[in-house]
Amino acid sequence: IHGVWPDHTSFVMYEFNPLLAYCLLQDTNILTELDARWPQLTSTKIIGLQFQRFWEYEYRKHGTCCADVFNQSMYFDISMKLTDSIDLLKILRTKGIKPGYTYTGDQISRAIKSVTQNNPNPKCTYIGRRLGLIEIGI
Repeated sequence: IHGVWPDHTSFVMYEFNPLLAYCLLQDTNILTELDARWPQLTSTKIIGLQFQRFWEYEYRKHGTCCADVFNQSMYFDISMKLTDSIDLLKILRTKGIKPGYTYTGDQISRAIKSVTQNNPNPKCTYIGRRLGLIEIGI
């Protein structure tokens, strides 16, 4: 997961609340589950779990947008449930798309849409001289 951006069917929820504090997650079971699904790749695992800077950044930037509906604990719980419900790597493997091979954006998008019924938003960037998939928005 890069991030979870709350949205509403009638309006975009983009007004984050900079005054809401982030509470360090303490429950070791939740920390283990969250780290398995949303690893903090900006630091080592030990530092990530201790200081939780990436999770804090994502919550303060995106989770506070919906704080009147979902508290911090619920935001991370929803994040994990979404991750479990949409296993992109499994979807791509099932549809014959494997790492290390070349595919068009349409092939990747069609494979994901055939399972999720939603139009994905693949993002690519140049890695050396080759275009590489770096992110898929759902």
